[in-house]
Amino acid sequence: MKHSYKTLKRLVWGIVVVSTVSSCNLTDLNINTDPNNPATASPDLLLPTAELAAINSVDLYDAAGFSGQINSADDFNLNNSSYNGTWNGFYQSTQNIQGLIKATENINSPYYLGIAQTLKAFAVGNFVDTFGDVPYTEAWAGNDAAPNFQAKFDKDSDIYEALIKLCDAAVANFAKTSPVAVKNDIIYSGNITKWTKLAKSVKLRLLLNSRKGRATGNADLIAAFNAGGYITSSADDFTFKFGSQLNADGSDGRHPWFQNAYLGDNGFSYISHQLMSEMILNKDPRLPFYFYRQTSKVLDPADPTDRGTIPYGGTYLVLKQSFIDKYKQVYGGWTSDDKAYIAGFFGRDRGDNTGAPQDGALRTAPGCYPAGGLYSGREITAKALTGGTKGGNGILPLITSNDIKFYQIEAILDGGMTGDARSIFEAAIREHITRVVNLGLAIDAANAKAPATADITTYVNAWLAQYDAAPTNTAKLNVVMKQAWFCRWGQSTETWNGLRRLGYPTAIQNPILKPIRQFALRKPYPSQEGNLNPNAADKVANVIFDRDPIFWDKVLLKWTF
Repeated sequence: MKHSYKTLKRLVWGIVVVSTVSSCNLTDLNINTDPNNPATASPDLLLPTAELAAINSVDLYDAAGFSGQINSADDFNLNNSSYNGTWNGFYQSTQNIQGLIKATENINSPYYLGIAQTLKAFAVGNFVDTFGDVPYTEAWAGNDAAPNFQAKFDKDSDIYEALIKLCDAAVANFAKTSPVAVKNDIIYSGNITKWTKLAKSVKLRLLLNSRKGRATGNADLIAAFNAGGYITSSADDFTFKFGSQLNADGSDGRHPWFQNAYLGDNGFSYISHQLMSEMILNKDPRLPFYFYRQTSKVLDPADPTDRGTIPYGGTYLVLKQSFIDKYKQVYGGWTSDDKAYIAGFFGRDRGDNTGAPQDGALRTAPGCYPAGGLYSGREITAKALTGGTKGGNGILPLITSNDIKFYQIEAILDGGMTGDARSIFEAAIREHITRVVNLGLAIDAANAKAPATADITTYVNAWLAQYDAAPTNTAKLNVVMKQAWFCRWGQSTETWNGLRRLGYPTAIQNPILKPIRQFALRKPYPSQEGNLNPNAADKVANVIFDRDPIFWDKVLLKWTF
C-alpha cells in the first residue's frame, strides 16, 4: 500500500530550508564540510518523516479485502510479485525512524529517542503481522560504515519480544528529563504525556496480537492493562489528520480513499454489499457518514447494457429478494422511493472478481468517515461525483481509545482478565458513533445531520441484546468482534488481525466465487527481495501465504465449498 503524503513532505523540506538558512554563517569557509550532506541530521528535521513512516505502515486496502469490507484482494489472487513495492517502501521509509534513533546518539534527547522507539515498535509490528519473519536486527544498515545489503531474517516471535521491550524503553525515556524540546511533532505537538500513553498502547496491541503465541501471553496482557497509563480518551488518540487542499505544485495530501473516489470517475474499489446491507437493515446511525450514494437509477436486468453492469450472480441489492424481504420487515414496506434509495448502495459481494464495467458513476463512494468525503442521508438526492470536489480532510485511525476498549473486552472474555465487558462494549459502540458523527458534521457541515439520540440508543440496545443472548463468553466475543467489524471501516488491519487471532467474527460472507487461493494468513514474500538477498530466497520459495501462519495465528482460517 502507498499513501500520498506530499503535503507533509513539503512541510519537511520547508523545515529543512528554514533551518539551513537560519544557521548559515557566511564567514564560515570550511571547505572540508559539505553542508548539503551532513553526517548526522537534527532530530527535529527527521521527526516528521519518521512519523510518516509509521503511518505508512498501515494497510488501507488489502486488509479491507481480506476482511470482507471492500472488493480488493478478496479473491486472494496473490503471488510473489504482489508486494514488491510494499516491502521496498517499508524499509525505505522506516530508514527515517532508524535515522532518528541514531540522531539521538549525539545529543542528550530521551524524548526524541522514546518517540522513535514507539514509532519503530508500531511500524515493525505491523510489518511482522503482514509478512512474519523479516529482517530486523540487520535491517537499515545499507548506509553504515560497513554496509549490509543482505540482512538476515529474524523470527517473527523474536522480533515481537524485542518490540515489546522497545515500548518499555520508550516509556522509561519519557520518564526522564530532557534538555531538548521536541519540535515539528505532527502527531502530539511534543506532548510527552500523550506519547507515553501511546507507547503503552502500542505494547498492549503487541501483547494482544501475540497472546496466543506466547507462553505468558494472557498474563502479560493482563499485567499491562493493570499497570494503566494507556490511551483512554479520544483526546489522546493516535490518528493522522489529512488536509483538504491541493498544493501549489499540484501534489495532493488528502485522504487516499478520497483521492481514489472523488477526483475522477470514482476509481475506488467496490464496497462490500454485506457491509452496506447489514448497516441498512440494522439502522446503523453511521450509515450516511460511511457511504456516499451516486445514483438513484435502478438497473434493468432485461436491458443488455444494464445487465452487463449489474454485479455478478444477482447480488445487486435493489433486486435481491432476500434483502428486499428483510427490508420490508424492518421498514414496513418497499416503495419506488425505497428502490431509488437502495440503488445508490452499489457495490459487490465478496469475491466477485468478474470484469469491471464502466460503472464508476454508479459505485458507492466512501463518505465523510474516515475519508473526508460527502454525507449521504436518505433525504439527500444521490448525485454523481465530479472531479476536484473539496474535502478529503479525513482521518486515519491508528490506535484509538475505541480500539483499547475492544482490546479490553477480548482480554476479559477470552484472556481471563476481570472487568465488566458488557459495559465496556456499550461504551465502545457509543464512543465510535460519536467519533463518526463529529467528524462528519465537521467535514460536510452543509449536509450532515446528527442522528437522533433515541435512534442511537435503539441501535446500541439491539447489540446489547445480542450480547446478552449469546450463551457463552466465546459467543459474546463473536458478537463483539462483529460490531468491531462495523467500527473498523477504514481501519481494517485490526479486523484482519482479529480474524487470524480469533476466527471472529464468523458471520462474514464467504466469497461468492471460489477464490483462487485460500484465506491470506500473511502476505507473500516479494520476489525482488528473493533475487537481491540470498537470505530471502528460502522464504520466497517455501513460505506459502495461505498455508503458513504468523507465529501468533492459531486459527488457520480456511474456506469450505
